Amino acid sequence: MNYTIEKLSVDNAHEYAYVNSRAWLESYKGIIDDEYLEKINTDESIKTFTEKLKGYVVNDPDYFFLLRVEGKPAGVLCVRNPKYEDYQDCGELGAIYLLNEAKGKGYGKVLFKFAKEELKKMGYKKMVNGCIDGNPSNEFYKHMGGKLVKQISFVVKNYGQELTENVYYYENI
Repeated sequence: MNYTIEKLSVDNAHEYAYVNSRAWLESYKGIIDDEYLEKINTDESIKTFTEKLKGYVVNDPDYFFLLRVEGKPAGVLCVRNPKYEDYQDCGELGAIYLLNEAKGKGYGKVLFKFAKEELKKMGYKKMVNGCIDGNPSNEFYKHMGGKLVKQISFVVKNYGQELTENVYYYENI
């Protein structure tokens, strides 16, 4: 495997935004309405997300990472302090997204292990992550030792579709 993982920067924010948006389109087809997925994959939407990410470079640069395979952007990772009230003592794996061409080649496991190490650096010993119900990645998180502890209904921001998020818990990272 010829890959690198780099921190979010002003220079790679557009690539992060592009990979994140395209991975959503590929991963959530049939789960999230096509109209919304197409809306977040426009040049304008990716540009807006890029600018938002550049703001994170100043505030939280260590929380966002870009995976390159053979020098090309192939995946993204986000780790953060937890958004779940019941799990404030856990670090959160906020996102792992891979482009379809990078799936099934071990890069998900690479990013998962990297996320655990980053959360340890942040002082966490336990981890949680969410995954939209119906996403095949739920099986990945179970395989990686996640215990399904909660299901949360939410509405997709700026769209209105209601979805369910499965929350997975990892005792020792």
